[in-house]
Amino acid sequence: MKKIGIYLSIAALLLTAGCSDWTQMEPVDQQPVRPSEQNPELWAQYTAALRAYKAGKHTLVMASFENGSTNPTSEKDCLRSLPDSLDAVSLTNADNFSAYDAEDLEVLKEKGTRVLYFVDYAARSGEWKDLAELTDYLDGVVARTQELGLDGLSFSGLPSYGDEASQEAQQAVAALFLEKFGAVAGPGKSLALFFEGDPQFLTAAQRAKVDYIVLDTRTTDNASDLKLQVLRALEMENVSADRLLLGAMTEYEFLDEDKTASDAISALALRIPELGPLGGLCIYDANTDYFGSEIIYASSRAAIQLLNPAK
Repeated sequence: MKKIGIYLSIAALLLTAGCSDWTQMEPVDQQPVRPSEQNPELWAQYTAALRAYKAGKHTLVMASFENGSTNPTSEKDCLRSLPDSLDAVSLTNADNFSAYDAEDLEVLKEKGTRVLYFVDYAARSGEWKDLAELTDYLDGVVARTQELGLDGLSFSGLPSYGDEASQEAQQAVAALFLEKFGAVAGPGKSLALFFEGDPQFLTAAQRAKVDYIVLDTRTTDNASDLKLQVLRALEMENVSADRLLLGAMTEYEFLDEDKTASDAISALALRIPELGPLGGLCIYDANTDYFGSEIIYASSRAAIQLLNPAK
């Protein structure tokens, strides 16, 4: 028995030594080679065609993106992974613009994708105790937008249906946004200006000072309610169909006229021509379901192609 044990021990040692030689780890260079590096001339032609397409007349498709990652774990955290044909991206964490965002910004500029500094006043109104604090913040936003070389500004707001004092406070906030943002962005200016929310937040004169209004239809889940929302918006002064975009949420179900369910992005894209035609579509939370079976990249590309089939 002792001899057998010795032989087995020797065999195990030999086998271990052999396996160690066979499975020795060696470093492998797997640095990705991007399209711009593979064929710079062809890439330049491609991006020139993209910029020409976006500068021409077409139905806009933009996205809302949570930027600011300081340690991206996958492509879902990277602005560069958005579809090339996307017209604009609204940064929901623009206050924390990261070094990775700055790196991707150059790629987006090359593709002609406009990058917007978004201030979600509807969700963040409690952060500022008065108009003076909000004024300082908005001054900083404008300065930062220009410093980073972003392409525009966007903001949200909820209309007040309360007492007279509440409505006056809302009007003062809206006026401040238009004073600060409208000084550098909007129709006829180098920077674009978007408003995201209920147009009732703005006066008729203020609506004329924004380039596009993104109607808050993110949680609208059926065709009847959607039509009513769009009709109500279009009845307001200075809200034209070609400047009105619909908001669609990823992974959200929508019921059409015969109660058939589909994803909201596809459903709203189909209705943009028939309800106006409207100006376009905004896809919210674009980086939330990158790994899903129906990934947001594919859904966004399908919407762009559906709304601009000849492009």
